[in-house]
Amino acid sequence: MRAWSKHWWIRLGTNDSDTSLSVAGNLSARLTSLGDDVDTAYYWDAGHGADQDPGDFIKWIAEVSGWSRGIG
Repeated sequence: MRAWSKHWWIRLGTNDSDTSLSVAGNLSARLTSLGDDVDTAYYWDAGHGADQDPGDFIKWIAEVSGWSRGIG
């Protein structure tokens, strides 16, 4: 029995010099093959630690957790 998350939000900049793009792709593919809900995207020309859609991330958290009060 797995005790960790079944929902994943993976973001990576295409200009990231610290993490290979294939790491996110392989992680996403493996988690998907396990039946997990995976939302993966790459930020074009962004570097390591890019965060270009924080509002969407909060909405995604509300969706997967079932919490919606004040989210809109």
